[in-house]
Amino acid sequence: HPKGPSTLSNGTALEEKCGSLPFLFKVLSAGKTLSIQAHPDKSLAERLHSDNPQAYGDANHKPEMAIALTPFEAMCGF
Repeated sequence: HPKGPSTLSNGTALEEKCGSLPFLFKVLSAGKTLSIQAHPDKSLAERLHSDNPQAYGDANHKPEMAIALTPFEAMCGF
């Protein structure tokens, strides 16, 4: 991401190793409840960014996926 590029432990930019990723990769350790997040779809994200780039600095949607490594409960699409 241009505002916070990921780097490897040796300082090399991840983009140099893997190219540009079409998503933001996060690893979370959720020991307690996480906040609810709501993101626009692609067409709304593009419109919001076009109308107000200061408030919506990214024209991309933000699909999310959770992969549990331990027992996990989640609410989705409510």
